[in-house]
Amino acid sequence: MKIVLGVLILLAFYGAGTVASSWLHIPLPGNLVGMLLLTLCLCMGWIRMEWVERASSFLIRHMMLFFVPIIVGVASYMHWMIQAPWTIVLSLVLGPMAVMLVTGRVVEWYLRRHKQKQTAEPAVPEEGRALDA
Repeated sequence: MKIVLGVLILLAFYGAGTVASSWLHIPLPGNLVGMLLLTLCLCMGWIRMEWVERASSFLIRHMMLFFVPIIVGVASYMHWMIQAPWTIVLSLVLGPMAVMLVTGRVVEWYLRRHKQKQTAEPAVPEEGRALDA
C-alpha cells in the first residue's frame, strides 16, 4: 500500500509541475518543475521521505521499462540517423562526457568545502572556558 501512495504522490507532483510549467510559461519541462517542487517539499518537511522512498526505489529498479518506448520511437527516425551519423555519435559521446565532468567537478568542490568546514575548529570565547581547581 505504501508503494501505491508513493506513486500517487509522485504522479501528483508530476501533474503539478506540468500544469505549472504550461500555465506560468516556465521554460522548463513539466516533469523537471515537478521534481523541483517535490525536492522543495521534501526539504521543507511537508512531504516525508518515507512516503515516497519505496515507490521511487521500485520505479528506479524498473527504469529500463520506461526506455523501451523511447528506443522504439527512435527507430522510426533511422533515415535521419543514416544521413548524419557523426552528429549523433558526437552528441552521444560528448554529451555524457560533459555531464560527467561537470558532475565530478561539483562533487569535488562540495567535498572540499565540506572537509574544510569539518576541519575548522569552532571558536570558543575565552569567557566560556573555566578551570576547576
